[in-house]
Amino acid sequence: MDRIDLESYLDTNHLGPINKDRVLKEYNPLTVMVNGEAVYLFTKAFDINDSPIDENISISQQPYGSVIPLHMHDYIEMMFIFRGSCTVLIKGKKVNLNKGELILINKEVPHSVAATTKDDIVINIILKQDYLSTSFLRRLSQKSIISQFMIESLVSHRKQNQFLIFRPEGDKTTEIMENIMCEFFDRDFCSAEIIDSYLVVLFSTLIRSNNNQTRYEAVDNKNMVSLLDFLKYIEDNYRDCSLVKMGQSFGFNPSYLSTLLKKGTGKSFKELLQIQRLNQAALYLSNTDLPIPEIAQEVGYSSVTFFYKKFKELFNETPHCYKEKHKQQGI
Repeated sequence: MDRIDLESYLDTNHLGPINKDRVLKEYNPLTVMVNGEAVYLFTKAFDINDSPIDENISISQQPYGSVIPLHMHDYIEMMFIFRGSCTVLIKGKKVNLNKGELILINKEVPHSVAATTKDDIVINIILKQDYLSTSFLRRLSQKSIISQFMIESLVSHRKQNQFLIFRPEGDKTTEIMENIMCEFFDRDFCSAEIIDSYLVVLFSTLIRSNNNQTRYEAVDNKNMVSLLDFLKYIEDNYRDCSLVKMGQSFGFNPSYLSTLLKKGTGKSFKELLQIQRLNQAALYLSNTDLPIPEIAQEVGYSSVTFFYKKFKELFNETPHCYKEKHKQQGI
């Protein structure tokens, strides 16, 4: 199967509506009360095939014309809008998604999905916790606080990390998703390894596209500023960034902004700033011949001794050892 054949395949297998009561009766899922609402605990894909999730990664089409009731599960779910649109309800908020956009929903997050039409094609990708292994995550860039935050969000148990919304421009993300589906729906030799590689490319592309398009769940009900906007500000202004300046830029009291950052990321402003400076220093160490004191000054440290101390705490080796190791790797 190639990408040209994919849409025809999806149309042929686009089934619905389904009998929700029948499916629930056959599933007989457990329910729990969350904030006064009954939430189903799903361990299977809610589709017409009643298919169990027996792989670390599974892809299915959402049936049209059927409401997916309030539920949560012990795996990470990614919903991609291949065609048309879709509305997801999370924490009482409606998230409207259009063609080419996707949402990554963390495990144990209650959500429901409004009924779609036959013209809408919504793809569900399920990632079991075992799939997001340390070796997989290491293949993603960790040289920015935004990418680190997104990676942590994939595996975090913190309730603050509810979901990530991606609204990328262009066709790059759609092309990657189509390639993943082609491999999954038409298995061949090494399909699993190819899908694994495409997912690394997908997450890396989404991380790279965050500057203007990616939006995390709003962290302040009175203001639709996203958490990633805050992190992007720190990345752009790490040399002379301060909580006061940042608060002025976003119209927040510095103390309140500090609370939002801690709640949303689990790290203080000072910790986030330090991580960004040290990550930038690591890039200079591995890609330039600048002397270490100049690098320390370039990334915002006036004390070389303090820079050495903090760098070793984060990377478990001195800047000099880090620089020498990467120099040898480049030979």
